[in-house]
Amino acid sequence: MVIDTSPLEGLLGTMLEVLLDKFDDMERKLSELQIELKEHREEVERNRIPDCVSPTSATPPLDSTTTTPTTTTTTQSTVTDPQIYASCKDAPTNVSGVYLIRINDTSAPFKVYCEMESFEGGWIVFQHRFDGSINFYRNWDQYRDGFGEVDSEFWLGLEHIHQLTTARAHEIVIEMKDFEGNYGYARYNGFQVGSESEQYRLENVGSYSGTAGDSMTNLNKKAQFSTKDRDNDGYQSTHYAAYYAGGWWYTSGTYSNLNGLYKDDSTVKSMFWIQFKNDHRGMRFTRMMIREL
Repeated sequence: MVIDTSPLEGLLGTMLEVLLDKFDDMERKLSELQIELKEHREEVERNRIPDCVSPTSATPPLDSTTTTPTTTTTTQSTVTDPQIYASCKDAPTNVSGVYLIRINDTSAPFKVYCEMESFEGGWIVFQHRFDGSINFYRNWDQYRDGFGEVDSEFWLGLEHIHQLTTARAHEIVIEMKDFEGNYGYARYNGFQVGSESEQYRLENVGSYSGTAGDSMTNLNKKAQFSTKDRDNDGYQSTHYAAYYAGGWWYTSGTYSNLNGLYKDDSTVKSMFWIQFKNDHRGMRFTRMMIREL
């Protein structure tokens, strides 16, 4: 007796075709996801690496980039050079990266990110934001001690900034770029932060130069630092650190809020620099750096 298997074979063939079609569809979707992931990583890398600028240029170039940090890990910062220096200005190299510095012979060394190419190099970066991965709406202890990783988004810590700027005279450069790609910088030929007992008062902001406009001198100079749990703005009616959702040198208000919320928006809670474009537009990238004079 001969059994006709053609209907079964036809069914199996149809099921095989359906499975192959599904595998092809899964392979296509996987390929699309890989492309999207690659594009996302490239976009994050472009945002993280600031444009190389010349402090003497009226219109800094926006297409060239600086050397990338030695490591991009967010859990551990690898030191570029195991030697310990007094400042980034003393490091005998033009390679940007993580270095160990010590303020004096009796203090403990700590890690900093040294920018060695932009603005003739030798800068200690103490604030860096480029993708919103780190929450900057933090309490007093965190702003005092620092948070994040120095080769990623981070805040170095008010105590370190105080010790650095009181041990020796420093200048400061503040870089920024909005979500439309507009770049600017503000440079001040003096910068000093007081001690914790002085509420990390912004003791000195020197003369301004740059392309972003001066948004620090009028309302921030001589102001004490405020956080969401420490109201030092001097005004009982409003807690400005909560109002602006950041940690900063607030008084009756502020023209700058670079530790505000990371978002593409124009509100008082965004990380803005009003004189840049005369509005509260949020920034896609900011970097604050000091250098010994």
